[in-house]
Amino acid sequence: MSGQIIQGKTKDLFLKTYGETIPEFNFSSGWLERFKSRYEIKSYRRFGKSGSVIMNIENELPSIRSKLDQFELKDIYNMDEIGLFYRLKADHSLAIKQLEDRKKNKERITLALC
Repeated sequence: MSGQIIQGKTKDLFLKTYGETIPEFNFSSGWLERFKSRYEIKSYRRFGKSGSVIMNIENELPSIRSKLDQFELKDIYNMDEIGLFYRLKADHSLAIKQLEDRKKNKERITLALC
């Protein structure tokens, strides 16, 4: 659940309950922060820890450039592939307690971009 969902659902409930009688009432980001504080709602990770790989590209750039110098610019292309996890849910959610670890849905489409 996100902050935008909480704001939207609260506004809908407010309008159903009171109608348009108080149009100046605003469910702003400040209102949301106070609401989360009042009910001890925090952002929790939905999935387990995941490490990130950071590659030091600065050391490899001279080697890459020397290999690219063999070709004309019109013959140099960049191609990369990326996984599109179209069924993956958000990894953070607002809740009053830590959510149980759940496995990520790893169903994906692999895209090759050039």
